[in-house]
Amino acid sequence: MLKLFLKTLSKEFFAAHAGLFLFGFYLLFGIVEAAQLISYHKTLMLLIYSSPLILFLVVLCWALYAIKCFFFVKKQLKLESYRFVFLIGASERKIQFRLWLKLYAVLFLPVLLYLVPLVYVGLSYGYYGSVFAVFLSVLGILSAVSGYMFRIINYSHVPVKVYLKTSLPQWSKPYWTWPFYYLLKEQTLMLVASKVLSFALFNATMWVFADVAGDVRVAMIGILAAVLSHGMLIHALMKNELDRLSFTRSLPITLASRLGHQVMVLLLLFVPEIIFYILKSDGQLLHIAYGLGFGLSGLMGLQMILYWINLDQDEYLKWLLGFFFVSMFVVLTHYYLLYILLVFFSYIGYFSFFYYRKDLKEI
Repeated sequence: MLKLFLKTLSKEFFAAHAGLFLFGFYLLFGIVEAAQLISYHKTLMLLIYSSPLILFLVVLCWALYAIKCFFFVKKQLKLESYRFVFLIGASERKIQFRLWLKLYAVLFLPVLLYLVPLVYVGLSYGYYGSVFAVFLSVLGILSAVSGYMFRIINYSHVPVKVYLKTSLPQWSKPYWTWPFYYLLKEQTLMLVASKVLSFALFNATMWVFADVAGDVRVAMIGILAAVLSHGMLIHALMKNELDRLSFTRSLPITLASRLGHQVMVLLLLFVPEIIFYILKSDGQLLHIAYGLGFGLSGLMGLQMILYWINLDQDEYLKWLLGFFFVSMFVVLTHYYLLYILLVFFSYIGYFSFFYYRKDLKEI
């Protein structure tokens, strides 16, 4: 049965999230020169062990990834082609639990592979308590998702008791907010992971350049890192527009209103980063305006790239690299104001001349 699971569930999981793994691989290994790769990861691992808060955030990211694996498997079990999985309920409980534990260990393999050097560095530098906490956390995460999967297979027919009934008020949701509700309800893990990565990279940038924190370019680099953290989230939004919201193009909505709605979604998505940026900018209005414009224009740029390449994930990763280098050059040469205006006018021009001409069915 395990071989069957590996050929079906695990294979489909890695195929469906290939773009996410490539993006993560690039963040871990692609942004550092080969000669500094070992020292970079060694420093990163020591940083994880040096602070309980950072260690907790890392474990939290692992837990979010495990939950993502769990929801993917649970979603697949609803398909008719996977009804055979429920037949394992006739097996012994220990066999069932071990089967799910092995499956989730395979899905957790990217984390487990990085765990090997992480444990080695921790033991080498005497962080025995932290290494034990890492082992315990990973074992607890895998056991939790495996145990819950066992419960679904064996007790899904048992009705859930509702001890407290509440009636929440209902309110209408304007159609332009539908993409945001889609992220909150169906891409919750990706949204949380993007926000955690965004805040982590922004804080890391501010910490690395703490000696020149007054330079606006430092904050701009932090904003750029936050924008890139939303790369896969923007892709999910565009995919949702293609799959579910393509019918909205036939609604009697003016082009100016549609453009405003798109900008509002991106602005609403980036509000936490803007608030955090304002707190770091010491109330300097000019810096706040630059940060807001640079962040919003970056998200617009990612959206235009996806329209241009027809949501191709492999091409998207290449364009993200080019987007990073161009944006870094703009920041370092103080051309960010020109960059913001250029992206804004390009975005308006695209919507004015090409938005309705782009047939989503061709993507």
